[in-house]
Amino acid sequence: MQELASISNGERLTPPTLETFQPRRYVIHVNILWFLSLCLSLGCGLGATLVQQWLRRYIRLTQYSDAPVCRVRIRTFLFNGIQDFHVSWIVENTSITLHAAIFLFFAGLVEFLFAINDEVADAILVIVIVFGALYIIVTFLPVIFRQCPFQTPLTSFFWYTGHILAISFLYPFTCSNHVRARINELQSHFCKGVDRHLMGMMKCKPELDKDALESTLSMCHDENELEAFVDATPSYLRMAHDIGSRIDDLESLLKTKGKESPLHRRLALLFTSCVNNDRRMDEGERRRRAIICCRAIWEISRAALSAKTKDVTMVLPMSIDDTLQRLTMDSDSAIAASALRSMAIFKRALLEQQPDPEVTKVTRQSTDTIATPTEDVGGMKDPLSLPYQAGPRNEKRSNERLNTVTEFTSKILTLIPHLGKPSYMDLEETKMTLEELCQGLNGRDFSHADQQRLVDILGEALRIHAQLASGNAVSTGTLCH
Repeated sequence: MQELASISNGERLTPPTLETFQPRRYVIHVNILWFLSLCLSLGCGLGATLVQQWLRRYIRLTQYSDAPVCRVRIRTFLFNGIQDFHVSWIVENTSITLHAAIFLFFAGLVEFLFAINDEVADAILVIVIVFGALYIIVTFLPVIFRQCPFQTPLTSFFWYTGHILAISFLYPFTCSNHVRARINELQSHFCKGVDRHLMGMMKCKPELDKDALESTLSMCHDENELEAFVDATPSYLRMAHDIGSRIDDLESLLKTKGKESPLHRRLALLFTSCVNNDRRMDEGERRRRAIICCRAIWEISRAALSAKTKDVTMVLPMSIDDTLQRLTMDSDSAIAASALRSMAIFKRALLEQQPDPEVTKVTRQSTDTIATPTEDVGGMKDPLSLPYQAGPRNEKRSNERLNTVTEFTSKILTLIPHLGKPSYMDLEETKMTLEELCQGLNGRDFSHADQQRLVDILGEALRIHAQLASGNAVSTGTLCH
């Protein structure tokens, strides 16, 4: 009112003095933190979009040409570019910006709330601290414990930083050979990187194979899945540097403190299902399963012979001898041939379990004890109990080896004409079986009758082969005429 009265009286109005606006410090901090968070989150979204675009371009270019040679060249060219420009590092660390944006937003939120109400700010600060502590723990756990599955984008950074600090700390003590070796080891780890170092550690941990077997078997719920496990057993044994440890792993799964495990019974049922009794299975499926089971037995027995394992039959069900005997007489020639190979190697492995006669002779002289005779190994009635036999019975072990060769040769030669066109695997396994059976045989250890029997069988096989060859020639000539 006074101002209006002054204006009406003609007096000059003096405007009020305005102070310069100065924003509070917390407002500036909150805006800095939140706008940084916004920029980083948008940058992370842009980076993720670019990564997807790069991936789509890589897939499109590698599948553009119809010529396989051209596709291989394009894939190799682009893959070399991916390695040269460290695309994998960019992909793995793009999420760092998003993580930083989240924590910048939390920091700005806490400072903003402290300017409004301390109680609300304290509650939010506790939550932010918990999240931050968990993030730090997850970051450092894989650096300390290499098997820890948790990690953040900063884990690799701290892993490299820890190696640099360790090398720097040990460098003044290079006068010691042990310290120099440790520095070289750390430098090798640093050059390989986190992932390659982890993969290199697995070469020194064969004990994990047993855990892998147990976890794989725990996922086998039906016969088809168990069949796939049995099918992979030969590869598991062939890829081993120490075959004896692989045999021990299988034995530990099939035996639990001297008792049969549930897996032992499941394997026995799987082997028995290969015998064609009630035709519950399709003939093709039965053939596949029978050959898979026979090859598994064949490979386990060969592995036991190579590793000089004492108890090869402990890793196999007791009923396999009867199943193999029945499969050797199967109407399907492919099944019969595979069972014959497995039976021959299995019998040879059983014979090798018997102790050395000379060693047992010394032991027998020192203890004045004689082992109890058991049934003949060739009968395959009780393959799990084959102790050393005293007296003339043990002297026949060499003859038993020759008899095994003779029986296998006679039966496999009988089956060969019925196989049609044998596969490469059949021929290779037959060759390896004969080599395994003949390994270590000495003609001086065999009786004349057993040697003559082998000669007669081979002569009969040659005669039959000559007849078949001449018959084929006559048939071919008749057709040509």
